[in-house]
Amino acid sequence: MVPILAKQALARKCEFSNARMTGNYECAYALGVVSGALAIPKEENAANLVELKNKIEPQYKKLSSENEQIKKLILLLCDYEPSDIFDEQMRELYNEGYEDKSINLTIK
Repeated sequence: MVPILAKQALARKCEFSNARMTGNYECAYALGVVSGALAIPKEENAANLVELKNKIEPQYKKLSSENEQIKKLILLLCDYEPSDIFDEQMRELYNEGYEDKSINLTIK
């Protein structure tokens, strides 16, 4: 899995009202972006993606953003149930999303 594919998929999904998150890679990146954008402390100790989402979700549900992209990502995350897998690429996507703080349509 090339991380840029997950990033581009999420960027496109933010443009549509009926889009759904379809994978753990997208979820990991979205969790990072939302956490970074809303200044949620970075989670370093999650054993898997389910645990990561469970630790972060209560925090982003309490916060709000004027950014339409962040609002859309939160909707996508609330509607997605990740599996308990958490490989190195997912952790990398979470970390990159945290640093990016937004979905960027350009390829790095």
